[in-house]
Amino acid sequence: MVCKVALFFFFAMQAISAQLDISFMRFYKNDKDFISDVRLLATGRFNQSHLQVFYDLNKNPLIKEWVDSSGDVINREILQYNENKKLIRKYYTGIDQQIDSVKYFGENEPWSIEFRKALKENSHDYFQNQQTLFKLNASSQFEFMEFRTVQGNIYGKIEFIYNHIGFLVGEVWKAFPENIIVRKYVYSVDILTGKKEIREFNQSSEQISYAALSQPSADSLYKTPPPRFGNNLDEISILLEDIENKNLRIPFEVFIPKTDYDLMVLTNGDSLMIEGAILRQQHVLFNIAGEKPQLTIPKSRIKSIISKYGEPIYP
Repeated sequence: MVCKVALFFFFAMQAISAQLDISFMRFYKNDKDFISDVRLLATGRFNQSHLQVFYDLNKNPLIKEWVDSSGDVINREILQYNENKKLIRKYYTGIDQQIDSVKYFGENEPWSIEFRKALKENSHDYFQNQQTLFKLNASSQFEFMEFRTVQGNIYGKIEFIYNHIGFLVGEVWKAFPENIIVRKYVYSVDILTGKKEIREFNQSSEQISYAALSQPSADSLYKTPPPRFGNNLDEISILLEDIENKNLRIPFEVFIPKTDYDLMVLTNGDSLMIEGAILRQQHVLFNIAGEKPQLTIPKSRIKSIISKYGEPIYP
């Protein structure tokens, strides 16, 4: 799950970087002054904490940075807009400049849609332009998701539970302001067998669904024995043996490129049936098919070497 989260935010940041087109910046004493657009003179920011904001040509804020009195950025907020210039996401970074949380705006966010399905039918909260906050823990795993109405009131939260080795073992879905559990999941993983179990519980702690996922053994994935050396050439020989042993009849013409020896084609057009080809830096060692003496030939005289299974050996 850590890898998925890291990849997700990597591609998200790539998309943000592509759309950033900073035109100018302004300074503010704090976030309250930013909202009120009470600006701070550029000379007034020295030796005191302040907020610096970067804008695009349309005066939309793209980046907000909180700077301490030493001039170091301690927090950063990156804003992302859709094609209609409507704010859709905010990315938050900490002192290490790594994203630790993301806020999505809009009722179409998938997790919020699923959470609202678990609420009581008589719930009449106003969800348009709602906000979803994704919070990461120190291990870059999802710690919780928080859902707020446009008024800023929390109406739901999903907490993720991990064991001592970092595996996800449960989810708890809570509805607010009642602070009641509306859905709960329990996960178990057998490391030896690869079996995963998922159990879902309702508000009364009654199990309402169960699913088990297991990975089949390698033997069950092959109708014939697995490749002997992890080489696709061995797979061809296995198929050929299977066809010959079982006397299979294929209802269409098929060509499997296999000969008894490797084929060496020279630059002058001649060809040789060889075996035991050994590639060196400047030459090739080989035996003429059926003969014992080992011969040597410069690579400059060789056009190609094809294995008896039809695979190119050189170049």
